[in-house]
Amino acid sequence: MNFVYSLSDTFLLVVLSFECLRVLQSTGYRPERGYLKVLLTPYFLALVLTETAAVLMYCYSLPEYAVTAFYFAVACPCAFIKRKCPLKFTKRILRLLVAEAAVLFVLCFFVGNAFFAACLPVIALLAWAVCLPIDKAIATHYLKKACKKLEESNVTVVAVTGSYGKTSVKDMLTALLDDAVSPNGSCNTPLGIAGFINKTDLYYVKYLILEFGARQRGDITELCNLYKPKFGIVTGVCAQHLSTFKNIDNVIAAKRELIEYLPPNGVCVLNDRDKIAESFACVGECGKIMSHDNLTVTVDKVDFSGTTLSVARGKLVKKVTLPQITEYVSDTFAMCLQTALVLKQSFTKTVSRAVFVKQTAHRMELIKTERCYLIDDGYNGSIAGIQSCVKTLSNFNCSKVVITQGLVECGKKRKEMNVECGRLLGSACDVAIVVGQNAKILSAGLSETACKVICAKNLQKAVALAQPYINGGILLFQNDIPDV
Repeated sequence: MNFVYSLSDTFLLVVLSFECLRVLQSTGYRPERGYLKVLLTPYFLALVLTETAAVLMYCYSLPEYAVTAFYFAVACPCAFIKRKCPLKFTKRILRLLVAEAAVLFVLCFFVGNAFFAACLPVIALLAWAVCLPIDKAIATHYLKKACKKLEESNVTVVAVTGSYGKTSVKDMLTALLDDAVSPNGSCNTPLGIAGFINKTDLYYVKYLILEFGARQRGDITELCNLYKPKFGIVTGVCAQHLSTFKNIDNVIAAKRELIEYLPPNGVCVLNDRDKIAESFACVGECGKIMSHDNLTVTVDKVDFSGTTLSVARGKLVKKVTLPQITEYVSDTFAMCLQTALVLKQSFTKTVSRAVFVKQTAHRMELIKTERCYLIDDGYNGSIAGIQSCVKTLSNFNCSKVVITQGLVECGKKRKEMNVECGRLLGSACDVAIVVGQNAKILSAGLSETACKVICAKNLQKAVALAQPYINGGILLFQNDIPDV
């Protein structure tokens, strides 16, 4: 009977550990990048309370099935909690689950089932360590396979990096080039890119557009050494991911790594609307072109149907209509057009392909509903992004309601940056509904404006509270998706 209870308890404790594995997965399986923050969450407090109750039941000599029933009552609701970044049951996670289950079963069978709920973050870490040699071997295999496939193809790699706008630029450039492919979404890690390359037919492809992300110095160099870009784009640099970068100087150094790597016969397009990106003109041996060199991009009209631009190069002037409403769409288009020109695609052909450009999900994505216009800015993770968002909202004369949890991964600048975030959003919106751990800090910034401030416990309640204020206008979701 002890075997059955141990097996049942193991299963339930594994279910309770899903959140630990989700956080570990969100750090890229690099615990040093924020995994231990799970110990500061309400989830860990719930684990401690769960174990306390189980230990009390054990001390009062309650039957073993009582603890099992209690674990069942706690684990079932936990399994159905919705997360903005849910746990993805990849092969690597399945290996971790097997290792974790083995450890938990041994502990439950030989020690007892009442003592390990609060230890789940450590046990998940132990399972990660046990699986690490296997995972590294598999990762090395996939990386070598992708690198070999890329090397044997005739594909030219174009890398996009920056603190913001990477995915938007990657998607737009892929649409403007007639022989390019790129991964979907924010695929910007070594293994993520390797997975895309390994499953993609590159035979008829001329350009592979890759997004290079970084959380610390050396990350972009690692990506460059693997995928060897010849051309690059730097979208802009600002304070972001400060919980791992620590300071803006490290962010700048990390983004500079792409230009330092590009070969002398390569070219990097720099966003000259960003002072730091523009300053990279003196870095590295590759050629540098500013995004607006011999190019003028003017916004003619912005409405709920999109943005109309006038694009001029020399005596050639073309009208371009894009589905995006973002304040920075003209800069995005300029960077992409300039890159296409560097790649020898004609001005006329590139502009004509603007009809293939689509909105990028969660980046000021406009969605029309019966009651209002939704703007999904769920991946806005920087002050620069908030500033652009506010400028975009100024183009529309209607009621504006924002649901926000501010900025995460701000490190020691969390308070300063979220006060500024509240101040900026308050200057553009009529009503702000704040959620999450930054709610009080955001309220401090919002209180300096005429914006009405409402606090909500979660996103679902925030949406309900927003209903009376919409009035056919804009409902903005400015919810940076946290890693932890």
